[in-house]
Amino acid sequence: MNQFGRKATLIVSTGTAGLNLSDFRFKFQTQNSDAQTPNTLYVRVYNLKDDTVKRIGTEFGAITLQAGYEDGNFGIIFSGTIKQTVTGRERNVDSYVDIWAADGDDWYNFSVINQSIVAGQTPQQVIDAITGAASSNGTPPVKLASDASGLIAGAPAGAAQTLSRGKVLFGMSRDYARDWAQKYGFRWSIQNGQFVVVPIAGYRPNEAVVLSSTTGLIGIPEGTQGGVQVRALLNPLIRIGCLVQIAQSDINHITTQQQGLTYSAAIATVTTAAGFYRVMQAEFTGDMRGREWYVDMVCLAVDVSASNQSQSVALTG
Repeated sequence: MNQFGRKATLIVSTGTAGLNLSDFRFKFQTQNSDAQTPNTLYVRVYNLKDDTVKRIGTEFGAITLQAGYEDGNFGIIFSGTIKQTVTGRERNVDSYVDIWAADGDDWYNFSVINQSIVAGQTPQQVIDAITGAASSNGTPPVKLASDASGLIAGAPAGAAQTLSRGKVLFGMSRDYARDWAQKYGFRWSIQNGQFVVVPIAGYRPNEAVVLSSTTGLIGIPEGTQGGVQVRALLNPLIRIGCLVQIAQSDINHITTQQQGLTYSAAIATVTTAAGFYRVMQAEFTGDMRGREWYVDMVCLAVDVSASNQSQSVALTG
């Protein structure tokens, strides 16, 4: 895996019109998770012209950040809408504009569903109706990720659990999405404008990203009661719900004492001998002229041998 020669593009746009800020120095931090709340991006861009700064957040409302390597993996790590900008100076010769953006927050905050669904609807049809509800402020509905249909059909609760009777849906779409996820055994989130669903004990299909000292792993992962905490070199292949593979011997484990009892941090579930983990949180941090260029993750152990998880796993380094 080639992880030399940083590469990043930063584009603000509206419709087909856009402005490429990639040639300027910028640094960024994203916060992505499957917590059913909007992902966020903070980016600072240096030494733009005043008229360019004024166009950001007014004429141009969308923002897309891609990052990776010149001769290696490269792709989108955030796509969303600009929510706030702040201008200032770090020193006399360096001005900046700070941009805060969110992913899917318009649907999250404004989408209201008002629809009746008939008996016999499958989980796929129900979530299609929920995500297809338009926002009250005119924002288009979100769309299911391309891998969602197979995951919904293959989940433990399965497509056989159709609605036994009709139902009226009226209220915030996000609330019905949470009810749907709890009923059928999923976690959902919005990732780069797509509605992503993952079985509670499963993962998104495609290849696992192998993390080791030779493929970008930084330091020693820590096994905690909240999951395995990992830092690696920035890799756009790492997505919420995807698989990473880390050797069990590379992970530190904690031991807790309570009321005279000593127990490991649930090593059977925090870590796994096969080394496969689903990414629950991923924070990308980068600076085009600084040292930062990594991703911090919190991951949950999964059993890839279970028949109801997802597709078979191929490995990539």
